Amino acid sequence: MAANNLRSVLWESFEWFLFFTLLLSTRGSVAAAEPSINPTKADQLKQLNDQTIIATHVSLDSEWEHFKDGAEKATWTLAGLWGWPVSDSQDWGIRFRLPFNYYRTDQASDDNGIGGVGDLEIGVGTAFRLTTWRTAGGIELHTDTASDSILAEKVWRLKAGWGVAHDFSKWLSASFNADYNHSVAERDDVRPQRYLELSLPTTLIFPQAWSINARYKTAIDFENGDRWNHRVGVGVAKRLSKIPIVISATVEKPLSGGAKRFQASIGIVYYFQRYHSLK
Repeated sequence: MAANNLRSVLWESFEWFLFFTLLLSTRGSVAAAEPSINPTKADQLKQLNDQTIIATHVSLDSEWEHFKDGAEKATWTLAGLWGWPVSDSQDWGIRFRLPFNYYRTDQASDDNGIGGVGDLEIGVGTAFRLTTWRTAGGIELHTDTASDSILAEKVWRLKAGWGVAHDFSKWLSASFNADYNHSVAERDDVRPQRYLELSLPTTLIFPQAWSINARYKTAIDFENGDRWNHRVGVGVAKRLSKIPIVISATVEKPLSGGAKRFQASIGIVYYFQRYHSLK
């Protein structure tokens, strides 16, 4: 069984390697047809999946999760990021995320579900721009502040993250992110959390400020026998022409089993361009 699981993981990784290799190999043949797009609008589209870009904004995400046992969870997340430049090539940023959750255990039951405020997250980080390359790092605190224990993870957790991104052309960019999570306090007999998350997002920019993104994620749970979890996601986004708003929709599917069937989300982001201008 372990050998079969290892072969499955290796085969999935090889398939994704082939996908990105073929994607990047088309760069030269279509370079002459690159879409013309304002650099600031392009960065706003890429920022949805690229943590190396710091742009001042507020956002509201609506997320729906469906589980194999019939349970459902809806989350509306209010988030904000304030960024400021400290040099021509470096930015700093502070961000927060406050979720509002609604959880229902079984669609067929008479349970009306439970709703309330989720766990607040606060983080700080910095980013550097190096021509077509970017890199960023930061630290985030996940707090145990939910209004109901069912909506809480019941841990205080620190996350240290780092990422690097590259613009292969005006229309194609990719990044690699690594985030290490470690709980510093738990309650109600919740086991400690210690895991590493790796992700590889790619963004394709199209004319009229449209974009398509694809993302592969994997996580290694060090507190659960070094278990690996794999997920893939795809999304589409549109930057409005008259106002600095980006609207997006994404779907994510687990590849390693587990309780979750899939996750779908819709988001809207408003950028404060007059306070922060991307280089």
